[in-house]
Amino acid sequence: MTHEYGIQRSHPPTDEMGDFTSGLLWFLKGFIYPCGSGSFYQAASKKRLIVVVLFFVVFAFVLTCINTVRIGLAMKDVENDIEMAYESGDFPTITIENGIAHVNGPQPLILAEEARTIIAVDTTGVIREIDTRAYSQGILLTRTELHMVNEDGYQTMPLIDLQGIFGNPIVIDEDQILNLWGRAALLIPLVASVGIFIWNSLVRFAYIALLGIAVWGILSIKQQGISYSPVLITGIYANVPTVYLQFMLGQVGIGFCGLYTILLIIIWVIALSVVLKDTGQAGGAEASGVVTAI
Repeated sequence: MTHEYGIQRSHPPTDEMGDFTSGLLWFLKGFIYPCGSGSFYQAASKKRLIVVVLFFVVFAFVLTCINTVRIGLAMKDVENDIEMAYESGDFPTITIENGIAHVNGPQPLILAEEARTIIAVDTTGVIREIDTRAYSQGILLTRTELHMVNEDGYQTMPLIDLQGIFGNPIVIDEDQILNLWGRAALLIPLVASVGIFIWNSLVRFAYIALLGIAVWGILSIKQQGISYSPVLITGIYANVPTVYLQFMLGQVGIGFCGLYTILLIIIWVIALSVVLKDTGQAGGAEASGVVTAI
């Protein structure tokens, strides 16, 4: 608007910057507040599902980056172990030709085994896969495959695919191992990062969504008119402390199949009891009944 003397009046500031800041702060809270804030779950249950799913994807991406860096650091440690193995004369010559590995030394060969991490070579079939009950990270070279495991999943790569990158044959001896490992140290984290992201995003979201249907069904028996959306949203945010707690337990050697599910359900149900009280969809008695039923 223009004043009669030609002086333009300033418009009142908009709230766009404030809305952006508020939204960003809420987004960042999702990494911490689900670990103990009941009011956060109450507020989150009223958010749009698309916003919560976007947070879930970003959280999965952050986890992927962290685990990729950890794999890269572990690969660097293995390089040091390889150098020590060659100096002691414990490392044999390994030849990979036409997708099949040959080793001219005693097997199984354990190159590194510490802190729930193992690096091993065995083409005899004695060790066919990495024992995920004993190891949370590791690499195993078998007769036809390269096995890799970390806290987010188990992956295998056929050696014939590896040869498509490094050539045929691949001769791993004292002169070539460090050069080959340096290239593999770049490839393996990249390949692993794809699998880790798919696991943390698509696979885990599908699992939470399906588990949410079961939780929603139990809640619907106790109380009619409960929407699926707040149940799913609560489960998505319950995933955050579940991942943190699973990691901390893994650091002290506690880990088994189904641990993630057990932790998720416990946290999910506790958070839902708070959410349902807030929305008035269920009282304290119903919340207690849900905990007992699940």
